[in-house]
Amino acid sequence: MEKSIRPTDLVGLRIAIAVIVLAATQSLAHGQENALVYPVDIVANDNGWVIADFKAHGLLAVDEDGNVATIVQGPGLPRTPLYGTRAILQAPDDDGWLVADPGTFALYRVSRDGTLSTITTDLDIPQGLTRFDDNSVLVSDLRSGIGAVMHVTLDGTVSVFAEIDSPKGIVQDGENGFVVVSHGDRALYRLGRDGSVSTLHKGEPFDFPHDLVRLPDGSFMVTDGYASAVFHVSAAGQVTSFAEGAPLVTPQGIAREANGTLFVVDPQAGAIFRIGTDATIDRWVEVGS
Repeated sequence: MEKSIRPTDLVGLRIAIAVIVLAATQSLAHGQENALVYPVDIVANDNGWVIADFKAHGLLAVDEDGNVATIVQGPGLPRTPLYGTRAILQAPDDDGWLVADPGTFALYRVSRDGTLSTITTDLDIPQGLTRFDDNSVLVSDLRSGIGAVMHVTLDGTVSVFAEIDSPKGIVQDGENGFVVVSHGDRALYRLGRDGSVSTLHKGEPFDFPHDLVRLPDGSFMVTDGYASAVFHVSAAGQVTSFAEGAPLVTPQGIAREANGTLFVVDPQAGAIFRIGTDATIDRWVEVGS
């Protein structure tokens, strides 16, 4: 007698296939050592740059010639360290780097030899990092679906510093405090060192502002993923387009060299771009390399 296939059997089969495909995809991405997969953030290093890679689940070093080498890589499985690697910061005490991981609600430390340790798992959806003082950092966190900037000490004490809607990138603003991106409000907010909040710019032309870097004159360069752009924002809050459109697709992390060259991470474009002071764009490092 022929046995009919029940709908529940088909559902189970589909789930099994989906699990196999997901595991294979994760294994494939995780197996790509010394290669970028889905880079999301960048920070300067002594001899080049360090890249946070969301799908490689770790940090990679890129030298001045564009050569890539893995510093640390997590297991690549849900709820394991570095699964959702999102943002990177040189540690305030200069002992390696701090890594924000919304996949495990955590802030990690990675030493220069690649040793991984946990600072805290009491965050929610950490998105950006900046130095507060020698012993603590500020972390932008999509906390409880709304958002806040959290103060985190290097020994793991966590407290609310300021409430901000949908915060993303955050940087120091000289001695004045800090500036944080809000993609929910399409805004840049200034934060005093006492946690006070004021508006630097809100609304157009921002579409989905993501990250920022401060320039020596007190102005900022801001990446915008939906606008496929890098905007210049003066210290007074005036916004102008600096680089916009192809080859930029969804620019995210941004850093700056001393000579003014910008390095912009764009995972959808599959590249890290160099942008000169004259706004010329060069594909510096390709995903997969």
